[in-house]
Amino acid sequence: MGKLLGLCAVVLACITIGSALQCLKCTFTIFNIPCHTSTVTCKSGEVCAVIQGAAGGKNFIKRKDCVVQDKCGKNNTESYVGVEYVTSYKCCNSDFCNSGATLPSAHISLPVLLAIAGAWLLRFL
Repeated sequence: MGKLLGLCAVVLACITIGSALQCLKCTFTIFNIPCHTSTVTCKSGEVCAVIQGAAGGKNFIKRKDCVVQDKCGKNNTESYVGVEYVTSYKCCNSDFCNSGATLPSAHISLPVLLAIAGAWLLRFL
């Protein structure tokens, strides 16, 4: 019975690994003023991102959202009301990883941790 329970825990943890990515969404803020955020579920092929806009070497706008993975690490030059600015996309791919000022490069998610713990516990049953 104990082995069956442990196996079920491992299977359940692995099922949640494939679930959709959840990110924070902040439509727009300026000069790092705190922004009201909401939770958004990314579509297939999207990752979490912090998008920053800079002009004259100063970051002045920021957004948080899901973006298509192809935009990650790239810069775009855009113009608004005659002001040219550059947007940069900093991406990550774990739930709510776009919450902080810096994005983590590696992160062990809860489902992965549960799967590892379940496999380890099965040794003792």
